Amino acid sequence: MTNPIATFETSLGTFQAEIFVDKMPITGGNFVRLAKEGFYDGLHFHRVIADFMCQFGCPHSRDPMSGRAGTGQSPYG
Repeated sequence: MTNPIATFETSLGTFQAEIFVDKMPITGGNFVRLAKEGFYDGLHFHRVIADFMCQFGCPHSRDPMSGRAGTGQSPYG
């Protein structure tokens, strides 16, 4: 099985990341499902640590004045 590649389009450019569904089937599968549904469209990265990680996914990040976080959904259904 080939892992999917996610393409991220940002104001600073485009990058790709492999989604390791072979190693993390629940988490990876949840990300893929949400991406296909358009959940991540228009969201902002709220934390970036160079050469380590990026955090994003809060649906409230579409509103830069919102201090809320989280999807409100369980990855387990």
